[in-house]
Amino acid sequence: MGIRLLLLLSALPCCCMIRGQEVKDLRTFVEPLPDEEILRACEYRMAPLGMSGAARAAWVIFDRGQDYLQWFLDRRVRAFANEHNLALILAIHCRSKEREDMIVEPSKGVGRALFAALSQFATSEAHPELNSVGIIPMGWSGAGSLVGRLAGFAAARYIAGIAYAPGQYEPLGMDTITLSSEAIRSPQLIIANGGDNIDGTERPYQYFRRYFDKGAPWTFAVQNRTPHCCLQNAQNLILEWLHAVLTVERPKAAGEQGFLHVERSAVLDEWKRETFNASSCRIGPMGKPMPGEIPAGWMPSRVFSQEWIAFVGRPKPTAVWKP
Repeated sequence: MGIRLLLLLSALPCCCMIRGQEVKDLRTFVEPLPDEEILRACEYRMAPLGMSGAARAAWVIFDRGQDYLQWFLDRRVRAFANEHNLALILAIHCRSKEREDMIVEPSKGVGRALFAALSQFATSEAHPELNSVGIIPMGWSGAGSLVGRLAGFAAARYIAGIAYAPGQYEPLGMDTITLSSEAIRSPQLIIANGGDNIDGTERPYQYFRRYFDKGAPWTFAVQNRTPHCCLQNAQNLILEWLHAVLTVERPKAAGEQGFLHVERSAVLDEWKRETFNASSCRIGPMGKPMPGEIPAGWMPSRVFSQEWIAFVGRPKPTAVWKP
């Protein structure tokens, strides 16, 4: 059987449980090419396409622990995807030949594999638009580094990105992501955790600031006194941001942005840099900080601004659990 036919036949149903109810997700595999860094076939799952009409984009959740599996299975997330005509994809690790960790450089195979998986779903589900739709990648920790790098790898298909507590071992951290002026035009939401002793707050913030200062429509948030975990605490923030990005036009010039006063903590990241928490936050005119404030980026809607204030203003997380 030829490789092409094998790939087209690989979309299979996968049964998952959501609060006791069986849901049949779809599953497909993409074999690595000989010159790629991928150790073995990459697996992708897609929630049933419940939207009416064509998919508008693919919301790609990169698997990096139980938080992200639960996000993919979450009823509210699935309803949001259907409401906004998004194909909801769970991208299982493409493991590296080097250390069996996930690969965060799209050019080493994971970028091609992702778009190949979308094409396979396009065929198996008779949704040809999946061959060319844009992507909204979302990932935690090392997958957050991949989210940033995908903007440079596929700028034309990159609609928006969500990087949660992002970072990776050297030399693949957030400080090594270089993006073109085209790549930074798409919105990104970068969320750091004030008690994160792995990736910390400094590198995620400097990644945000590097491109926000160049005019990127990016947003930064800090979750106070939270360790390297706890995505579900940010669900309201992420869904409201993505809703605004998909429905509200970006202001061309003046507008509102977030500002933070921060305080350093005793928690150090892996590079021995102090983390920070927000001591206060506000929304104000673009480019007009008060003394001691740092910019926190673009506010795509008034409703999101209120959600951002509520999230950043929490003195501690609503829950803490292992990822």
